[in-house]
Amino acid sequence: MIAVLVVLGLIAAGFVIGLIATATAPVGYEDETGFHYGPEQAPRKRDIPCVVSAAHAGLN
Repeated sequence: MIAVLVVLGLIAAGFVIGLIATATAPVGYEDETGFHYGPEQAPRKRDIPCVVSAAHAGLN
């Protein structure tokens, strides 16, 4: 009986620790460059590659 109570207590403690860890986890996102705090931002215009074919650019 005591062993069952000890096991149940350990399970309950693990559950409580899991809830605390989830509630206090940092808010953010991770991409190719690492972890960033806050909401994910849209890419800036200079971060978007510009691909133009040679014919369209007049480089024939």
